[in-house]
Amino acid sequence: MKNTHLEHPEDSVLLGKESVQNVIKFLRDRNSTLSVKYDGAPAIVWGTCPFTGRFFVGTKSVFNKKKMKINYTHYDIECNHANNPKVASILHVCFDNLPRIAGIEQGDFIGFGGNDFYKPNTIEYNFGCFVKENVIIAAHTSYTSETTLKDAVASFGVTENLDTDAVKFLNVNARFSTRSLRAKLLLSAASVLSNFVEYPTGKEGERLQIAVNKCIREGRKIDCLSGNLLLLFNLITQAKQLLMKGITSDEDVECFIGDDKCDHEGYVMSNDYGTYKLVNREVFSYYNFTLPKSW
Repeated sequence: MKNTHLEHPEDSVLLGKESVQNVIKFLRDRNSTLSVKYDGAPAIVWGTCPFTGRFFVGTKSVFNKKKMKINYTHYDIECNHANNPKVASILHVCFDNLPRIAGIEQGDFIGFGGNDFYKPNTIEYNFGCFVKENVIIAAHTSYTSETTLKDAVASFGVTENLDTDAVKFLNVNARFSTRSLRAKLLLSAASVLSNFVEYPTGKEGERLQIAVNKCIREGRKIDCLSGNLLLLFNLITQAKQLLMKGITSDEDVECFIGDDKCDHEGYVMSNDYGTYKLVNREVFSYYNFTLPKSW
């Protein structure tokens, strides 16, 4: 599937018992791969189109079902993105600088070279030195397809050699340096509790998902859930956040929101039980909902 949206582990409580038990196995798994979730924007997809054999750049709109906005030339960029000049200007520079590769990669745009501080979205990144490359990209996903981009299959991690003097590709690798014992205990409690929850079904689950996001957007406690359902939501959230404290990233960069130093927005974790984003929603999801998007 295309890397268009990842779910939070705790939201599994809105999908039923089977989903919850799968997420508990996911969070327990020690054979997981991790990558830093950089707060870049927009997402950039580029590579060689499988059905034309031509190099292209684009946003996630290259995967649109109706109008696929694939840019093979600068003229295509103007035709497809004239309604957003800032995105168009980013794509023009990316078209000229991204390496010509055989496959398809996706990454988050962080900024143009020539500075040491960058604020592509909510978080400001300090690399501690002047960036001499033309473009900064946090590449994180590869795609394979033998037909069209609509059929492309995503895998987390970059499979191509992206070394180039024109682009600074950030190291998105991360790893567990410690594993919280308390997180293990919380997940055990969640596993037992999952048998004693009245789960929402169908439209009710969708309604509650909207309500949860509304609580986060308004900076309120999750008051749309109650009873064991809320307790289960909180147990999985707490376990996730404890696990996040044991994650170390390889790239040497400082993160800020305003004048306050902060952690990375989150991480993407993948194993045999699925792929989810690990984010401190009370901090970063709130800011992402409320702060204006500069791009």
